[in-house]
Amino acid sequence: MTRQQIEVIVAMYKNGDSYAGISRVINKSEYKIKHWVKENRIEYGLEKRRNLADKFNNALSPSAWDDSKWNLERGLELIKRRWA
Repeated sequence: MTRQQIEVIVAMYKNGDSYAGISRVINKSEYKIKHWVKENRIEYGLEKRRNLADKFNNALSPSAWDDSKWNLERGLELIKRRWA
């Protein structure tokens, strides 16, 4: 990564931009961005992002329900079901 790309990654990551958004701006794959962030987290002071459920106090937002490719309602039903 060039110094300019690194500056863009750090700024956008700290701003809360998605990996997909960062990858479009610097023309690298999402995977490369995620890997770079993981490897350089401490050096550049990049905090781990919280998982979606944690952000919403262990409850998914309506947009998460709408955006999911999975049938979350059915999945929760199966998880909570008594099987024996």
